[in-house]
Amino acid sequence: MGLVICGQEHEIETEVRSFRQTGWDATIPNCVQAGSIPVGCPNAPYPFAPASKTMRTERFGARHAIRQFGKDASKIPLDAVQAAVKMFVVHFDGLATSDQCFHVLHNERGLSCHFLVDNDGVIYQTLDLALTGFHASEFNPVSVGVEFANRGEWEGTGKDGHYYADKKRFPDDHPESWCVIRNTKVHCYGFTEPQMRAFGYLAKALTKFLPNIALDYPQDLPGHVNRGLVLPNAWGFSGYIGHFHLTERKWDPGPFDFKGFIDKVRGSLCFPCWTGKVDKPEAKPEIPESIDELEERTQALYDQNEHKAEGGYFPVGPWGDSRLWHGGVHIPQSGSGAGPASGPAQPIFAPFPGRAVLARMGKDSSVGSCNFVLLKHEMTVGPKKLRFYSLYMHLEDESKGGGTPPKWMTGDTWTAKQKKGEPIPFDEPVEAGEIIGRFGIAGPSDTSKRQIHFEIFSKEPLFDEDDAKWWTPVDGSATGRFCEVPEVIQPIDVKETDGKLSHDEITEFFDSSGDRESFRKLVTYNVSEWTDRPDWAESLRTPPDFKDLPANEIDALVEEQIAPGLWWTAEVAKAVRLPPDGMVYHYHPITFIEWINEKILEAASDPNAQNDAAAATTTGAQGMTADFEEGSDMNDMFNEDVADGRDPYNDAIDMPHLIEGYDGAPDLEQ
Repeated sequence: MGLVICGQEHEIETEVRSFRQTGWDATIPNCVQAGSIPVGCPNAPYPFAPASKTMRTERFGARHAIRQFGKDASKIPLDAVQAAVKMFVVHFDGLATSDQCFHVLHNERGLSCHFLVDNDGVIYQTLDLALTGFHASEFNPVSVGVEFANRGEWEGTGKDGHYYADKKRFPDDHPESWCVIRNTKVHCYGFTEPQMRAFGYLAKALTKFLPNIALDYPQDLPGHVNRGLVLPNAWGFSGYIGHFHLTERKWDPGPFDFKGFIDKVRGSLCFPCWTGKVDKPEAKPEIPESIDELEERTQALYDQNEHKAEGGYFPVGPWGDSRLWHGGVHIPQSGSGAGPASGPAQPIFAPFPGRAVLARMGKDSSVGSCNFVLLKHEMTVGPKKLRFYSLYMHLEDESKGGGTPPKWMTGDTWTAKQKKGEPIPFDEPVEAGEIIGRFGIAGPSDTSKRQIHFEIFSKEPLFDEDDAKWWTPVDGSATGRFCEVPEVIQPIDVKETDGKLSHDEITEFFDSSGDRESFRKLVTYNVSEWTDRPDWAESLRTPPDFKDLPANEIDALVEEQIAPGLWWTAEVAKAVRLPPDGMVYHYHPITFIEWINEKILEAASDPNAQNDAAAATTTGAQGMTADFEEGSDMNDMFNEDVADGRDPYNDAIDMPHLIEGYDGAPDLEQ
């Protein structure tokens, strides 16, 4: 048996025992026996604990935003569920085992949670993911939930003072742990290794089935878990979140290590490729743990572009000449020595976790490979959410076979849609550090080598006044395909000062000018070079840069060198949620990697991120409860009707937003 969503079963890498196998079915409108636990009122229609105070027979509901499809999970479209669900709420149950948890949820309290993870790592699914569980109040319609079997706060039982001392009953160790919840330090039990391993497999599986649940967690500083209440901004969050983040009465899931868990599932942040001598090219070029080493290795990438690429600079000079906007940089492959090589293709790595959403394999032009992959990313960096794309152009043709293809090429969506030489929209999850392609050969005949075009862009600006030391915005929206911005042109145009840029001017500027460092911090808002509009031939005929070329030669240039590489059409833009006019914010991609990772490293050394326990003002979980401790409040879990205005996110979302996906839905703050 496997994971059940929209009535369909899917096998994943860990054991999931669904309600079809166990009978622990949250849709059954009466009490259900769980294991050997006596119900007391067999087949009673209502939950019987006094705390439930309800005559409800249903322990589940329809998801508010897609309620028109009803409560028959098999009739709910998967894409509608994928658009509606954006949170995974993590709980622990305060009980000994998962059968106790289901008994209390279903029979005593009239509640439900999609998953229960027992001490031994077995996952029980009690509700189809298309349906709403009653586990997180007004966040129920946008979430799935999990209850870990975990007693919670440390308490003495028996001579050794350990609740799990009976190893015959509890062979898997719940380690002693401490956690801080809203400035309160709590001595508690941790989670077993089998629990965390199984939950990791489940999270990886859900990157495919529920892609809008980002591999992210609430942060107060970049890379640092927010251990407090995140309301009201939780409505704009997508990812993994604790019950204590959503209500101040709860402290579950206590010591759950959100950062460690998410970092392990989503992979290691890294550089896109190696520089210098490469002994093990398949090893990940991971981000170092010190800012000094980060800067050193970032500089090596700058050098690889500025001193060895012989063209392909940012933000102008696609092949080392002209004022044409150029949204990325060219990075040559490093060989066994210091310089670029034309030997076997080395791998390209995803610097950030994301999704492969567009690719082309099997097409060349007169200037080499036109193969590419486009990744879509959503990351939380501190309190800020970043949504952006990364592009890798001039890749090796992996469709020829003969080697191990990137993982995204083996996924169902690419396999079903691939067509040689055509840009194909699809959707496959990609871990940070995953190999996404290999260096292809590109460039004019005299400078052709193994190299890639690496680019990062966003639909909306990702920077604010706090990022002034990093980014300088440049508005090129009115200049068409040619840059006419003085602060870009004038520092390069120093030989003839004619308003045009020659090959020598561009290559000398990026190779030796001190001003080139300021160009690394530019953010340009201009039309992408990969669009088919405005018309390329007309664009080249208008300015003086190509006035010496006859019209027929311009047409030939476009046909042979430019048109084969284009892919940003209106149809493709719609499919992968790009602006149809091609207007986006371009960032120097090497600086972008340094920007995000330096923020994370700085926060890791911030005293505010290191002294959570020292800053705690109280000890013990007084005034807070785990899910099923005595005195826990049902309102923290149950919310049957969200149409009363308690759920602004779901009231605002409509079917067009569902079709558009996560970045079409509103980010609401109260």
